[in-house]
Amino acid sequence: MPNTQPRSSSTRRRFTPRLSIRARLMLLALLAVVPLVVDRVHLTERTRVERVQTAYAEVVGLARRARDAQVETLDATRALLQVVARAYTAAAAPASDCTAFLRGFISDAPWISSLSVVGADGRIACSTRRPAVGLDLSDRDYIRDVQRTREYVLSDYLLERSYEKSTVLMAFPIIRPDSPETAVLLAPIDLHWLARIGEGVESRPGTAAYLIDAKGTVLAGLQNHERLVGKRYGGHPLVAAVQTEPNGSATLAGFDGVRRIFGFAQLPGTDVRIVVGFEEREVLGRIERDAWIAYLHVAFFAALTMMAAWLVGEHLIVEPIRALARTATRIGQGDLEVRAEPESWAPEFAPLATALADMAGRLAARERELRAANRHLEELASIDPLSGLANRRSFDARLASEWQRAVALRHGIGLLMIDVDHFKLFNDGYGHVEGDACLRQIGQVLAAVADGPSEFAARWGGEEFVLLLPGADAARARETAERLRLAVMALRIRHDGAPAGFITVSIGAARLEPAAGSRPDEMVEAADAALYAAKRRGRNTVVVDEPAPLARAG
Repeated sequence: MPNTQPRSSSTRRRFTPRLSIRARLMLLALLAVVPLVVDRVHLTERTRVERVQTAYAEVVGLARRARDAQVETLDATRALLQVVARAYTAAAAPASDCTAFLRGFISDAPWISSLSVVGADGRIACSTRRPAVGLDLSDRDYIRDVQRTREYVLSDYLLERSYEKSTVLMAFPIIRPDSPETAVLLAPIDLHWLARIGEGVESRPGTAAYLIDAKGTVLAGLQNHERLVGKRYGGHPLVAAVQTEPNGSATLAGFDGVRRIFGFAQLPGTDVRIVVGFEEREVLGRIERDAWIAYLHVAFFAALTMMAAWLVGEHLIVEPIRALARTATRIGQGDLEVRAEPESWAPEFAPLATALADMAGRLAARERELRAANRHLEELASIDPLSGLANRRSFDARLASEWQRAVALRHGIGLLMIDVDHFKLFNDGYGHVEGDACLRQIGQVLAAVADGPSEFAARWGGEEFVLLLPGADAARARETAERLRLAVMALRIRHDGAPAGFITVSIGAARLEPAAGSRPDEMVEAADAALYAAKRRGRNTVVVDEPAPLARAG
């Protein structure tokens, strides 16, 4: 009869599966690696999103910068035409002197190709562009609108395909108090919009930039270093996307079929959009490569950990690793002085403990280096790299500080605004390298003229510099400006295009006593007005702002 008794407990235990120490260590290693993989995936995706967001912000910023540059050019043109119209009305120059009169105003406005006076009959009476005299423009909408509204009018964009650029016409009324008729001052404006953002666009592969009207016509464009002018893409998805709202961003294919991250901005008062796009593959290519490398690193680390867990016993590795983990955690929390104590460990862990101590030392040294680098970067952020002087951002901060201090102490503050005479001619004639060297020398002279730590010299932008004179009166401002003008002349930098034969500067000086509620911009505007007066007087001169004349001029 067969034995039907149940098996003993000892027999059952013999078949009970047990995990060995090596298997448990491998399981722990696997559990330790899984969160690392998940975190790496999460970090990679987050980095990818951040890269795309950064690209969106950059293209939108470039588009808005180009828009702001055009708006700035239009505002400057409007201000100039207002001055010309008033001067023309006051001078009542005959037709024989009209051309010379107009030419004198556009010498310092290179973006204005010509100036013309259109009579009340719609014909061009005089112009700096002689072939245009006598042309009948009475059928032009912008001429009619100006004569009807007596307000300035901006025409639609005009294409000049031979030059691959876009132009607008600004028409400004010439109103005589004793006449009901309205003449028109006409100025074509070359906006050079692509040149303003060209450095940021052409330096990156696969980048595109367009100036598009509501019909999808490319008024100007750059695409894979190919310039587009006059081509129409009325049914293209990109045109439809940018026309949905004034400003924004989108990711879609460009006119060449390449998928890009686009940012766009509308020019105020028009239906024209400035569009800038970075190739999506170029933006994301590096993060994709980094992701694959990171995944390979994680896989290698996981395999190495599991192999080590298989070969090493629990008592030889677990406790030392725990101790090292505790030490690493404290280092990660910022305790860079902590050290492991491997006296009772296996000799194999001594190098690891030493490496951990060395890492803590290196991290401490790197932390000190990073702090020093951050201080250095803060200094570089406030310095103009060409002239060595403070930059515009640093000057604005210093002016605001000195302004508040002057309000509190109730003392005056002076400002010199310096402009290098005929610098564009110098740059065109001698090249940008010589132009940079010239600005660098003038910056050195300005730094030497600045007397004491309270005076603050900075590069305003382009060929313009400023010198802040806290506590200065009008006499001191004039004396400092004259000393600076003579010091620049003493450099004897050759300039055949200048009347003097060498580089000179024009200086506008202003001195105000700030009151509560006043703005630093008032001083900047006063100094700028004085600088403009210095230019009008023939350059290479100093003009100090005087309240009464400025009030009459305003």
